[in-house]
Amino acid sequence: MLEPLSFQVNAQPYTEACAPGSSLLSLLRRLGWAGVHAACASGDCGSCTVWLEGEPIHSCLYPAQRIGGHAVTTIEGVAQDGQLSPLQQAFLAHQGFQCGFCTPGMILSAEKLSGLSEADLRLALRGNLCRCTGYQAIVNSILNQPEPSEPVTTGAVGQSIAKQDGPALVTGQPVYTADWSPPGLLHLKVLRSPHAHARIRQIRTDLAKALPGVHAVLTYADVPRRAYTTAGHAEPVPDPLDHFLLDYKVRFVGDRVAAVVAESVAIAEQACQLLEVEYELLPFVLDPELAMNGSSVIIHDEPESQQIYARDRNIAGHVALESGNIAQGFAAADFILEATYTLPAVQHAHLEPHVSTSWLDEDGTLVIRTSTQVPFHCQRILSEILDLPRDKIRVFKAQIGGGFGNKQEVLSEDLCALATLRTGRPVQWEFTRTEEFTATNSRHAMTLRLKTGVKADGTLVAQDLEAIGNTGAYGNHGQTVVFLAGYLPLGLYRCANTRFRGYAVYTNTLPAGAFRGYGATQGSFAMESHLDEIARQLGLDPLELRRKNLIRPGDPIGVGRSEDHFNLIGSYALDECFTKVVQALDYVPGQPPRVEGLRRRGLGFAVSMQGSGLSKVHTAGVRLSLEPEGHFCLKTGAVDVGTGSDTSLRQIAAQILDVSVGDLQLISADTHRTPFDAGSYASSTIYISGQAVNLAAQNLRGQLLNFAAQLWQTPAETLVLAAGAIRSATQQLSLGHLAQLAQAQQQPLVAELAYAADESSLTFAVLGVEVEVDTETGKIQVLRCVQAIDLGTAINPRICRGQAIGGTVMGLGYALSEELWLDQQGRILNPGFRTYRIPTAADVPPIEVILVQKADPYGPLGAKGVGEITTNCIAPAIANAVAHATGVRLSQLPMTPERVWRALNRDPA
Repeated sequence: MLEPLSFQVNAQPYTEACAPGSSLLSLLRRLGWAGVHAACASGDCGSCTVWLEGEPIHSCLYPAQRIGGHAVTTIEGVAQDGQLSPLQQAFLAHQGFQCGFCTPGMILSAEKLSGLSEADLRLALRGNLCRCTGYQAIVNSILNQPEPSEPVTTGAVGQSIAKQDGPALVTGQPVYTADWSPPGLLHLKVLRSPHAHARIRQIRTDLAKALPGVHAVLTYADVPRRAYTTAGHAEPVPDPLDHFLLDYKVRFVGDRVAAVVAESVAIAEQACQLLEVEYELLPFVLDPELAMNGSSVIIHDEPESQQIYARDRNIAGHVALESGNIAQGFAAADFILEATYTLPAVQHAHLEPHVSTSWLDEDGTLVIRTSTQVPFHCQRILSEILDLPRDKIRVFKAQIGGGFGNKQEVLSEDLCALATLRTGRPVQWEFTRTEEFTATNSRHAMTLRLKTGVKADGTLVAQDLEAIGNTGAYGNHGQTVVFLAGYLPLGLYRCANTRFRGYAVYTNTLPAGAFRGYGATQGSFAMESHLDEIARQLGLDPLELRRKNLIRPGDPIGVGRSEDHFNLIGSYALDECFTKVVQALDYVPGQPPRVEGLRRRGLGFAVSMQGSGLSKVHTAGVRLSLEPEGHFCLKTGAVDVGTGSDTSLRQIAAQILDVSVGDLQLISADTHRTPFDAGSYASSTIYISGQAVNLAAQNLRGQLLNFAAQLWQTPAETLVLAAGAIRSATQQLSLGHLAQLAQAQQQPLVAELAYAADESSLTFAVLGVEVEVDTETGKIQVLRCVQAIDLGTAINPRICRGQAIGGTVMGLGYALSEELWLDQQGRILNPGFRTYRIPTAADVPPIEVILVQKADPYGPLGAKGVGEITTNCIAPAIANAVAHATGVRLSQLPMTPERVWRALNRDPA
């Protein structure tokens, strides 16, 4: 019998028994303090920070049994008498958050760091990780630094209106998926494979089932055998159907073996260890080139899987694009360069893990509350694999603690939903941080071989690119990622003769999937490094070489056939982007590197383009209505993953309706309450969902004016909709009164429509960096970074700038530190934040973001996508700057000090 302990949380007394080995974090969560977030369980991220007797600690490491007699303060206890603390107010004023999952811990740590310089503050924040913001807004909040000035605008669009979820995030309200649970909750855990490739001969479940508190044990013999893809893509699905709820074969270390549903997480984990599995070990292959050329291993030999390009060669998907005559192009070249670029698998590292909660409503509807970017695709996939009508499955998202593409998958929802159907009870499945690193998805590791032929003046005459993408054990997103790795970088430049061959190849490794930039990130590194090296060898200015060959308005995309293309140039401000970056970095063509003893400084640049959404495929529905209470209700299936789209979409509607953002109630991302939306991916939310909102608002505005004109028998064109009222020269009618009159006459004022773009505009970016290389140690330090983005209209400049800084810092980690390490058995060796190093606040250089605004003719109110492109340029720009500084070309990421040192010393090891 455990002795109860007495303690206080936020001045409230408690007496609780605490099990040995349990953490203060788990105790606080059990008591309902939702602002304490579980993210790493190792004291590395700071999301669980609380004050113990006024001192910040990581509650995930503090034993619950030591809490007796102590006072704890969580984020919920920071505000006093209903008044936010000055720091909470500063986080709201400077928007020091995006998804907000790290925000409570960040505020609690920062409250104890007053009086520090910016440099010391950044060092002090190393124990608090953020994957969204890039830290600049956080530092500005803590130091209360002035923000960049914004152009003066009228109306809602173009203003840095505060994200509407801010007050909930800075006070720790229960907004994330795991923050709320229905009564009677059970917990699900999965036994995962210790082998890279094996056939399961038998699973003995008796001991696990006999454990008190276990409600169900599921193996491949207990689940429907239907092949599906975990990728959240619109129909017709382009991916291989090669995944099963549970299978008799495992294909990577970390693959699912069996699931246990129990009264607690601890019981479920214990039961997993009691499962006895008999494996037949199979040969495995970890290298994609070996897998498709010469390996006897066939990873997907099961007959049920479909849409695999060449299963006997482990090729999940293949892309072939060609324009002109490649042989003639190279024959006409004055200079030819060939190079190979090697890019690693990296993890999304969103702080909120994958988590789903499922239950049955009173009418039998299966409900899944989940951290997903694609609720409607999730609903469809569950309907198919569980053999349920779609209208009997409701999927909705709570606040999402980051996704970056990794939550464009069905990874937790499927087994969780099945467990509820089998037990009749609510079930929750929350991944551990180790599972996030070993059992979700990564960015595709990729080898790119690029051959370019140019004239002596730098004119491109031929380009031949081959990309081999490691799609891992399953093919979700494989072919489409590889496609964009060639389509976008090759399409950025005018070249009459081009060829691209891409292969998404199965291996017995962690699956790869969607990740911010979606292939363009890998392809941009190869292309931008390659062009810089050509310029260096020909004695040309690298920026002028790019400008000479970049596509221009009116140009088609230059690779493949016209039917392969789904993007166009709408607005085009690339020239201004170049000018802004060159001026900011004081770049002079031909300037030599700076040498100071063992340290060398150089400048480097890169260019990228990214499509805004998927034309003809990505559909967004909107319902916008005027309610009798006088406010507007906007229902959209679009998903805000922390980017602020819930705010930006309201700004678009408010601009058209000439009301404030606060006059719009938003209901989003719920398959039973909102119209269909394909979800948050492919830089689509503003461009496609925003255009749907724009069109619906215009429709509703017209209805309002026409209805008022009927009432007053006045021409509609003489009326003005402004300040929440219909106005004429002599009359004014409140919108609430108008809605009541319309309701009485059974003429509801509502606009509902679905929108899909015929073609998608291209967003462009130019990025420049200055780096310093220590030639003795190989360490690269980025001193300055400037990125100019041709984004059309910035609906909310602060949100756009925050996206750009966050994406740039994510690219910084890709360039310098992030890489998943595998041993020879296919095991990931660094499955945690202590060994997998994402950038901290101390690692981030000064970043200047320039929003170059030129209204796009196809986007809503001139806007284009901005979320993904911000990641693409920084790795090649750093590689180019290192080459400028040292003369050494680095073609493998990340550019760690060891790799740089070996390159400087010509050490091939």
